[in-house]
Amino acid sequence: MKRRDFLKTSSTVAAAATLGTSLANATETKQKDDISRYAPTSLKPEYTFSPDGELIPNPDQRMAFSMCYGCYSTCSVRARIDNNTGKILRVAGNPYAPSAQELPLNLNTPVRDALKGLSAIEDLGLEGRAALCGRGNAVVDAMKDPHRITQCLKRVGARGENKWQTISYEQMIQEVTEGGNLFGEGHVDGLKAIYNNHALANTAYPDFGPGKNQLLATGSSSQAARKGFFDRFHKQSWGTPNIGTKSAYCGVVTGAMGITAPYTADINHCEYAIYIGHSPGMTGDNRNISARRLANALERDNFKCVIVDPILRSNTNKASHKNSEWLPIRPGADTALVFALLQQVINKERYNERFLAIPGRALADKRGEVNYSNATHLVVKSENHALYNQFLTAAAMGLGDQKTRVVIDKLTGQPVANSSLGDARLMFEGTVTLPDGSEVQVETSMSLLKKRINEKTPEQYASYCAIPLEKIAEMATEFTSHGRRVAITHYTGISVPDTSQMAYAMGILGTMVAAHNAKGGMNYGTGSMMGGKYKVTQSPLYNLMDFEQAKIVGTNAERFGKYEQSHEYLEKVRQGLPPYPANEPWIVTNRAIGHSGAFLVAHANESPYHFKAWINWSANPFYGCPGLQNQVKESVRDPKKLGLFVAVDAYINETNQFADYFVPDLVQYEQWSMARMGASLVKGESACAPIVESQTVKTASGQPVCMEQFLIDVAKRLEMNGFGEQAFSDTDGKRHPIHTPEDYYVPLYANLAHAGTPLPSATEDEIKLTSVDRLAPLFKERLKQEELGPTLFMLTRGGRYEPLDNLYDGEFFHKSMRSAFECKLYDENIARKIHSHSGKHFDGLPVFDEPRFWDGTAYSALWKKDEYPFVLAGFKSNLRSPYSVVLPRITALGEENFIQMHEDDARKAGLKNGDNARVKFGTGTSFIGVVQADKSVAKGVVSVGHGFGHTAMGAQDITIDGTVLPGIKARSGGICSNFASANDPTVKGASLLREMYTGASIRHAIPIAIEKV
Repeated sequence: MKRRDFLKTSSTVAAAATLGTSLANATETKQKDDISRYAPTSLKPEYTFSPDGELIPNPDQRMAFSMCYGCYSTCSVRARIDNNTGKILRVAGNPYAPSAQELPLNLNTPVRDALKGLSAIEDLGLEGRAALCGRGNAVVDAMKDPHRITQCLKRVGARGENKWQTISYEQMIQEVTEGGNLFGEGHVDGLKAIYNNHALANTAYPDFGPGKNQLLATGSSSQAARKGFFDRFHKQSWGTPNIGTKSAYCGVVTGAMGITAPYTADINHCEYAIYIGHSPGMTGDNRNISARRLANALERDNFKCVIVDPILRSNTNKASHKNSEWLPIRPGADTALVFALLQQVINKERYNERFLAIPGRALADKRGEVNYSNATHLVVKSENHALYNQFLTAAAMGLGDQKTRVVIDKLTGQPVANSSLGDARLMFEGTVTLPDGSEVQVETSMSLLKKRINEKTPEQYASYCAIPLEKIAEMATEFTSHGRRVAITHYTGISVPDTSQMAYAMGILGTMVAAHNAKGGMNYGTGSMMGGKYKVTQSPLYNLMDFEQAKIVGTNAERFGKYEQSHEYLEKVRQGLPPYPANEPWIVTNRAIGHSGAFLVAHANESPYHFKAWINWSANPFYGCPGLQNQVKESVRDPKKLGLFVAVDAYINETNQFADYFVPDLVQYEQWSMARMGASLVKGESACAPIVESQTVKTASGQPVCMEQFLIDVAKRLEMNGFGEQAFSDTDGKRHPIHTPEDYYVPLYANLAHAGTPLPSATEDEIKLTSVDRLAPLFKERLKQEELGPTLFMLTRGGRYEPLDNLYDGEFFHKSMRSAFECKLYDENIARKIHSHSGKHFDGLPVFDEPRFWDGTAYSALWKKDEYPFVLAGFKSNLRSPYSVVLPRITALGEENFIQMHEDDARKAGLKNGDNARVKFGTGTSFIGVVQADKSVAKGVVSVGHGFGHTAMGAQDITIDGTVLPGIKARSGGICSNFASANDPTVKGASLLREMYTGASIRHAIPIAIEKV
């Protein structure tokens, strides 16, 4: 509405109020007739109601449930689609979904009733709203982005020149599989030759397996069902160990170390929460429900939260909330803070002794506890004993088996098995006598922990983290004053030099007050990061994994495994050479994290080999992995080092611009997929099927080209198991084919619909109302009649969610939402692992130390404080992300980011707002940006937001079939600090700066210098 029209309307309304109801009624009638002229862009309602309350769908629109990929929370949504154009008009929340509501609507609620609850007819208030965040509303624009690639492309000229020609899908499959002199640059091995190469990839590294391992696959880990399909091809069918994801450079989940890492605070009932490096709804996580939970909690008098972060988040503004507080912390000093808190709690005995004294599962079950700890378990400290730094076993004491441990009974003072039904001593240091009469020195985990946290003084911890000691003491008192209704959480590890140690110590702090799985405490879902998942690839109706799977032979190129079992180590020992240090770092996690950047570093170093082919799906490690691009770009650009590079994506990004072939992929609302509900406490999965026509080119048989179809057709040409005819079986033993994506996803969805208690059948009205009737033929062709009803029912709800009347079971989460585990104060599995440089065992306790390179040298020794006086800290913005650069409604909010720093630091450096400045790393790289100086950043910190500074994703010109598609200037605005970030100078060749334990990338707490340009 124009200002002039608004003022005219306001005058008319004012006159009506003065002259009486007759004019008012006349004006009201006229406005009803002409209302569209005041809101010309408003959509027609998706449905209306008759006078008797009957829901009437808009005949020009249809509604369908789907899934959002605006971020990695994968919320279930409902979309409104124009029936004439097929265009998605708007998206909103799904009332059934646990990411839209605290306690989701029961799935048995009829769809018409669910929609009615969203209307003014039956207004359920904010608690009943099915919301969707700003990014989710904007992401629909991605479908029609002018730089979206919908054709099959082949490069023209050298890699990275961004010159392409369109080719048929069939030509692309032929060339990719068969190889040849594809670009006039010499012979290129196709995928068939690589797949059939069973000779050693490199005879100098026989333990890294055959030539078929020279296929690298990198993909998106957050699109769960699609990632499962991607892995089916590469892992179970091909058999390559080299599969990478973004997780390890975005913020590795510290559970990779087997550590109980705190993820989610139940702030519905929490009374005191500490958020490390994030704030709910402000960090790139699910803001639909996280931010709403926090807003509700901040209205309560009995809730307080502390945001421990180098930057100020808007929801800790003291002018708005009396019960929230921002604590600016030195980046990378979180472990120091948590150690200081533990010191206060343990030394002042403010812990829950009744819980900690429980020795094992037997007594925990008797007392109704979900968890127990190993606080009382005895660790062997005699260096000459076989169990040194391991738990003393009941077998060693003649009290039981190898899995059972030994504790000191609290009443008798005697060693007993931890399966005992009596309390055990928390503090014990001394000797116990073994059956052979010998004595062994032992100490409880709690005693060891107390020594560890007292290795530094309170003042030293406070000085290191730059938080006053008085504030730390206040936080410790507060944290231990609310029973179990407290929490301390982080967001995906926050990518600091001691990520795993920080998370380990945080988990222990929660253990001190028994907050794990507790109402108002700390939630872990059912084994996943946020919200439990159903496991349905092998049951109950179809075993999609029932085929002869490839045996993976050889260590992966990331070097995940035991260095002591490697060919390199054994050869050094055989030759009488010192086996340590290893030539390159080895990763000691309990599971492979699949660091895409680490695989590319191995490729650049040709250690153990160059990859012969790389398939990159929906991933952008050159942009997202700190310090990667300048280490490996030339080795990727060179066809003699990387023979074949196939990109599968909807956009040409910073990584896949170097591809040889481009396979266009589907975007959301065109896809089949299934994923857990981010930030939801409830066990559940979103499930979506295509609700609009795909924009990608079709195959000769009429199928939309996408990641799945590409892999299926390659697999069939290579005669790989698990694809084509006889791909999997049902419970009756009948074999089924996979020729198209729906051949895989339809039975997968049927399994989900029938897991546990099968879902009921949907009504014909619901099937039509939710547009499932458009997909029903695909299901009818592939399912038995009795399987059809529950499966279609699931699609009419947008997924499957655990129906709960209450989120809680007494003072704990409902059993479907909790994960029972041993809370570890000491981790013997970590103590068994050996550092590949020093040859020393890692410590079973959490460790506080200054940041160190792989060889043990402190950062400060090479990057001296007087030369590099600041540290870098990045952050994820509320709406901006690396992929949201293609969304004009997001980029319109700001086209660039800034070098943010405290105004006092800027003044000392001779900088002011608006100045151009250069940020320099100790490895010689740098970036330039615009300074923003205020009080919203901790002193000594330079902070840069992620998601800006693109050189691709539509930021650059690309040429297709001789026609230039011009870049969009708004997409290149700002800074991407990852392009310049530091590497590890103590590692030979190409390297990344990585966390010592997990191998995760480090993007924060890196010493830097800044100067005016």
